[in-house]
Amino acid sequence: MPVRENMVADSAIDLALEHLENMTDQELNNLFERMSSQQPNIMGFVVGLSEGLEDEEAAEDLFYLTTIIWHAVELSKNDLLLTVSEEALTALENRMTNLFEEIISFSEENDEDDMKNLIGASTQPALVNYLVDEFFSEQYLRLPEEKIAKMFACMTVVGEALGEA
Repeated sequence: MPVRENMVADSAIDLALEHLENMTDQELNNLFERMSSQQPNIMGFVVGLSEGLEDEEAAEDLFYLTTIIWHAVELSKNDLLLTVSEEALTALENRMTNLFEEIISFSEENDEDDMKNLIGASTQPALVNYLVDEFFSEQYLRLPEEKIAKMFACMTVVGEALGEA
């Protein structure tokens, strides 16, 4: 597969995870604050979804995953990211809704192939693959399938939008 412009590699995701795992609570808080000030519209988008989850742990996971994705993209670009505009949020919401509907329509017989196709079609396949591994793991079995699909769709469009920033 040809390397796409602004594509985040697995190594950037691994490095972001390593950075976050080795940070103190204060360093994590500072990183989160920097991300929030740089990407207020993305944070508002994620907050909106997290409030609808009615699951505090899942909402916290969304913020942590947003931080991982943002930091991985930032490391990949080796620079500050452009702020995702407020105007772009409508497009993000539409992309998330379309992706959610696509995921919900996957049949059990073909869901693995459908997910591979979704990853391959993404502008950020490494990020989407990471999100597949996260959301479709045992950790989220407690949540209804629709909530998992909505969280996955949200984080996928956030990752792609940040990659484009």
